[in-house]
Amino acid sequence: MNESIRKVMLMTHSDPRVAAPALCEIAPVLDERAVEVFISPEEWAKHRELLQSLGGVVLEENEAARVEAQLCLVLGGDGTMLRAFHATQDTGIPVAGVNLGRVGFLTTLSPAGLREGLAQLLDGRFRRYPLLGLKARLGSALYRAANDVVVSKGDRAHACALALTINGVALFEVLCDGVVAATPAGSSAYSLAAGGPLLGISVQAYVISLIAAHAVGVRPVVAAPEDVFEVINTSAHSDCYVDIDGQRLGVMRPGDLIRVQTESAGVTLALLEDDSLYHHFRDRLL
Repeated sequence: MNESIRKVMLMTHSDPRVAAPALCEIAPVLDERAVEVFISPEEWAKHRELLQSLGGVVLEENEAARVEAQLCLVLGGDGTMLRAFHATQDTGIPVAGVNLGRVGFLTTLSPAGLREGLAQLLDGRFRRYPLLGLKARLGSALYRAANDVVVSKGDRAHACALALTINGVALFEVLCDGVVAATPAGSSAYSLAAGGPLLGISVQAYVISLIAAHAVGVRPVVAAPEDVFEVINTSAHSDCYVDIDGQRLGVMRPGDLIRVQTESAGVTLALLEDDSLYHHFRDRLL
């Protein structure tokens, strides 16, 4: 069991209307417990009227203020959770979410019973799951992912031409819409939709799934944490695009290579003691 939580970093859905009802419900709980709530200027702008009713709001003016938090509370879906992962990276602050999205696979609280669930979190009755991450090097650029690294055709109509290798062993040279390398946390997202397996959150492995491959025999691969995965754009004239945790950050020109390896994500997921991602898989994805 963790210590009681007295300092909370709050992040909410990009649309303030989505998070407002949940924020109204949790505000009295935070106030009654005299919890300090760390808020970015962006969050303050979204919810100024509601937050003014809280006695313990601390406006983050610099990074040092943020790292005082004992918990990051997220009001949103998996997209908001990913933003929180990047905001708390390498700080040790666990991230717990309230599901206000379509799936919310990584969240641990639902709007029903929100106050009771929040009380459990603030009492320290949650488990911490340090997440395995990925690093991807493209030329001189180095990217870090908590969820997935995707190489894709982008918006164009025709497929990518890709060569895939693991530890220097050529696996596939294939036309496809793209390839996803996903962490255990990210295995529930794009990779799963592409036909990949769900990995347990504490599994030390990552999964490689092809998107709409123009080859019948191509299957997902579960790679060991020390395995090095490389993707080469073998097209003579078409670019491919690199998305890191859903954000388009890179372009692969013809002949370019991206190298993917595991590393600590520097992120900790918090789930209530009686919760697990297997419950989420059963209840939200089946």
